[in-house]
Amino acid sequence: MTKQKNLNDQASFSAPIEDLQVRITFLDDLVEQLNQQVTHQNAEITDLKRQMQFLYQRMESSDLSDGIATFDPFTNRPPHY
Repeated sequence: MTKQKNLNDQASFSAPIEDLQVRITFLDDLVEQLNQQVTHQNAEITDLKRQMQFLYQRMESSDLSDGIATFDPFTNRPPHY
């Protein structure tokens, strides 16, 4: 009878431990997936920052006089006035 009680006690202790081990394994996998996602997003943000810097440099170096002419409302009146 004592052996049966010991086996029941061991079984009752091992079930929660196995449940915790499964949860820890699941959480480890989830953390790894999130880490990969953050790494991917960091690389994407770095690339986007580089592209924005390139666009700002192009805008600063471009000659704006070749673009749209300035509008003077007193000399350039619309035809309906």
